[in-house]
Amino acid sequence: MSRTEQELRQLYNSTHRMPTGAAKFAALEEVIRHADALGLVELAFDVRMSATRVYQHSWAPAKSFLTFSWCLAAYDREPERFDPGHERSLLWHFKWMVYNVHQFPEVPLQRARELLDDMERRYRRGGHSMHAVLQHRGLVAESIGELDQAQDFYERMALTRRDGLSDCSGCVPSSHVRTLVALGRDEEAIRVGEPAVRSGCTEQPQWINSELLLPLVRTGQGERAVEAHRTAYRRIRDNPHHLGELALNLLYCVHSGNVGRGLDLIERHLSWLDRARTPLAEMEFAAAAVAVLSRAREEEAGTVLRFPTVEGKRRPDARVADLAVELRERALAIAERFDARNGNTFQSARMRTWMATGPIGEPTPLSVFDRDLRSRSGERVHRLADRVAAQTAAGDLTGAARTRAATAEALLADERHAEAVEAAEEAVRELARLDLTADLAACRWLLARAYRADGQRQAAGRVLSELLDSGEWEQLAEGPAPLPPRPELEAALGDWLGYGPPAATRYLAAARGFAAAARQEEAMTALASALNRLPWAEQEPVAGLLAEILEATEAALGRAPGEAPAGSAPATAGLLFAYARRLRVTGRPAEAADRLRTARALLDEHAATDADAGADRNTDAGADRDTGAGSGRDTDTGVYADTERRRGAVLTELGAVLLDLGDPVAAEEAARAALALLDDPDDAWDELFVIAKALRARGADDELATFLADHGLTAEHLDD
Repeated sequence: MSRTEQELRQLYNSTHRMPTGAAKFAALEEVIRHADALGLVELAFDVRMSATRVYQHSWAPAKSFLTFSWCLAAYDREPERFDPGHERSLLWHFKWMVYNVHQFPEVPLQRARELLDDMERRYRRGGHSMHAVLQHRGLVAESIGELDQAQDFYERMALTRRDGLSDCSGCVPSSHVRTLVALGRDEEAIRVGEPAVRSGCTEQPQWINSELLLPLVRTGQGERAVEAHRTAYRRIRDNPHHLGELALNLLYCVHSGNVGRGLDLIERHLSWLDRARTPLAEMEFAAAAVAVLSRAREEEAGTVLRFPTVEGKRRPDARVADLAVELRERALAIAERFDARNGNTFQSARMRTWMATGPIGEPTPLSVFDRDLRSRSGERVHRLADRVAAQTAAGDLTGAARTRAATAEALLADERHAEAVEAAEEAVRELARLDLTADLAACRWLLARAYRADGQRQAAGRVLSELLDSGEWEQLAEGPAPLPPRPELEAALGDWLGYGPPAATRYLAAARGFAAAARQEEAMTALASALNRLPWAEQEPVAGLLAEILEATEAALGRAPGEAPAGSAPATAGLLFAYARRLRVTGRPAEAADRLRTARALLDEHAATDADAGADRNTDAGADRDTGAGSGRDTDTGVYADTERRRGAVLTELGAVLLDLGDPVAAEEAARAALALLDDPDDAWDELFVIAKALRARGADDELATFLADHGLTAEHLDD
C-alpha cells in the first residue's frame, strides 16, 4: 500500500508516543521504506536518525549499524542538504557505534579502529575536543585486554577539556570506573564514580552503581554496596537493555554471600538471554549466572529453578547443576569468538575468572527482613518480622512464607512502598517454592499493588498480566479477600501498561466485561481508553485489534450518528471523540465530523444542566463567595472545568476535521469556540494552528499575518 508524504509524517509522529518494541521498530521501518520509495531524502534521514536512537536505547543496537551507515553516507554525498544540527547528531551517534562494534565479535577489530579513526578525523575537522574520542579508544582497548593502552587513554582523557560532544557527567565516570576496576585501582574507582551516583542521566544511577559493586566489596564497604545494588536493581529489573549491568549484580550476590538472591534473579531474568542486547552482554550474564549456580551447587545441590512465563513461552524447570553446565558452555563459546577476533585469550580468561569467583569478606544480608525491618519499623511490622525469624528457625517454612505476605500487606498499609515490594517479592518466591497455589495468587495481587504504589507501573502490569492470564485470579473470586471483578482488573492493567496494543487489548477486554455486566458507561470509558492507547500505525497486529475495537465501539454507540447512546454525556462524548479521531486518521472525515457534532451537542447540554444545578446549589447555600460563575466553573467540585476541557477538545478536533473537509469558515468558528474555553494560553497550540490554517485556507492573508505575530508563530509552523 502506497502512502502520501503527509500520511508518512503522521505515522512517524505517532511513533514518538509508542513504547520501545517490535511495533515501534516496524512503524519506523515502514516510514523508511515508503520515504525511500518516494525519494524523500530529508524525511528518510530524520527517521533513520530517530531509529538509530531507538535501537541504541533498546535491546537491538545491531539494527543501528545500517541506519547510521545510511545517514553518514547521505550526509557525505550532499552535506549542503543538511543543517549543522544534523552533523552534530551524526558525531554524537559515532560514539554509540564505537561503543557497539567492540561488543560484537563478528565485527572485525580493524573495523572498530577504522571507525575510531574516522570519528577522530571528523571531530578534529569540526574543532571539537578529543575528550569523547579518547574515552571510546580507552573502552575498546580495555575490552580487548590492552590495559596499558586503556590506562594511557584514561589519563590523557582526564587532562582533555570536555565539550558538547562529551558524554554526560554520569556516563563519563562510569566508563572511567570500568577501566579503573580492570586495572585494580578500587579506591580511585570509587572516588571517580561518586559524582555519577547523583546524575540525572537515563543510564544512571544503575550503570555506575553496578560498576562500583566490586570495588565497594573489595574495600570492605558492605553497607554502601548493599544500597548500590538495591538502587541499581530497581532501575534494571524491567529493561533487558541493562543485561550487562545485571551480570555485575549477579556477581555481587556471590561476593556478598547472597546466593539465594542470585538464584531469584536468574529465575526472573534468564529469558533476557533470548534477546540479549549484544554478545558481550550475553556472555557476561551467562558467566555471572554460572558463578551463582556453582556456589548454589555446593550449598544446595538439589535446588530446582522455576521460570516465569514470558510472552507466552516458559522455559522448563532446571536443576542448578544442569543449568550451570549449559550456561558455562554458552559463555565460553562466545568468549572464544571474541578471542578469535581479538587475537588473544583475554575474554575467555576473564570469563573463567568470573565463573570461579566466590565470597569476598563477611556476608552482607540483603533480605528486607534482615535489614530495614529490624532497624526502623512500627510495632506491628516488627512483631511480624520477629515471627518470620522464629518460624524459619523452627523449620515452619509455610508459616514463614505466609507471615512474609502479611508483613508486606502491613508495610503497604503503612505506605512504606519500597519495603512492601521487597517483602512481597520474598513472599511470592517462598510461596512458589512451596507450591502454595492459593496463597501465591493472593500474594501476586498484593505484589502488583505494591509495585503500583511504588511507582513501578511496568512491574505491576507484568505481575497482574501473569495473574489474569494464568487463571490464578479465579481462586480469589471467593473467599475472605476477593479480588475486584475481572473487568475492573483488566481496566487497571490497561492503565498500568500505558500505551500500545497490550494496553488497548486489556481495555477492550474490560469493555466487553463491563458490557456483559450491563455497566454501559464504564464500557464506553474503557473503549475510549482502548482507542486512545492504540498506535496510529495500521500494520498487524494493530489493524486487527483496531477492527475489533471499532466494532465494539459502534455497537456501544449505535451505528446511526444521531442515535442516542445509553451512557452518560461525558462517557458517551469521550467515546465519540476517540472514535472520531480514528475515523479521521483512517480517511473518513465526514463520519468523524458527524460523531464530533453529536459529542458537542451532548456536552453543551451537559454543561447547561451543570450550570443550572450549580446555581441551585449556590442559591440554596446562600453563598456570597465567588463561585466562578463568570468562567462557568464550580470552584468546589471542578465539574464545569472538566466539562469545558472535554468541550474544548471536541471543538478543536472538529475544527481540524472541517479543515480536511474544505470548510475553513466552520473550522475557524469551532477552534475559536474552543479557544474561549481555555484558561491557560500555553495550552492553546492546537487551537491556534487550526485557526491559522483556516485563515490561510480562506485567503485572509492580512488577518493571518496579524494573528501569527500576535501568537509568536511563523508561516513555517503551519507546515509542520
